[in-house]
Amino acid sequence: MSKTKIETLSTGRLFLMSSAVSATAANLYYNQPILPKIGAELGLTSEQLGSVPAAGQIGYAAALLFLSPLGDTLPRKRLIAILSVLLVLSSLVAFSASSLIALVMACFAIGLSANITQQLIPFAASLSTPETKGKVIGTLMTGLTVGILLSRTVSGFVGEQFGWRAVFVMSATIAALFGVFLYV
Repeated sequence: MSKTKIETLSTGRLFLMSSAVSATAANLYYNQPILPKIGAELGLTSEQLGSVPAAGQIGYAAALLFLSPLGDTLPRKRLIAILSVLLVLSSLVAFSASSLIALVMACFAIGLSANITQQLIPFAASLSTPETKGKVIGTLMTGLTVGILLSRTVSGFVGEQFGWRAVFVMSATIAALFGVFLYV
């Protein structure tokens, strides 16, 4: 049993990682409840609006294929930092989008950067001991589920109260905070 690993993955760090997994996964679903508001402002048809959430999911699938394996060759901390910056920037592009193409491209990049989740899970597992690995993975998967379940409710509320663009400002702010916390 490695004493260093126990000290490295404290309860606080595990909570931070689980919360970051939750917040990152939520980005894949934030746009769904606000699609009618986006469509009304940008003058888009329902067929055009379908490309917005699809772009995020396609970006996430591409990240699973091409970015997830990078965690085995690059330092995960650096990769998570890069993805955090990409998530902030792509959320800000979505916030300022004035056309379907800009919004779709931003959502694709949001999907790519949501790969933070797939970097944090194996990273936390590598920091855990054999005795705590199940608890660590279970805690992170709980964070993932919470992020998926609450994302639509939170974005729907924010979008209703402050407009659809505020959802992407919220996303960028949360991503920036977790990016800094995780890097530190």
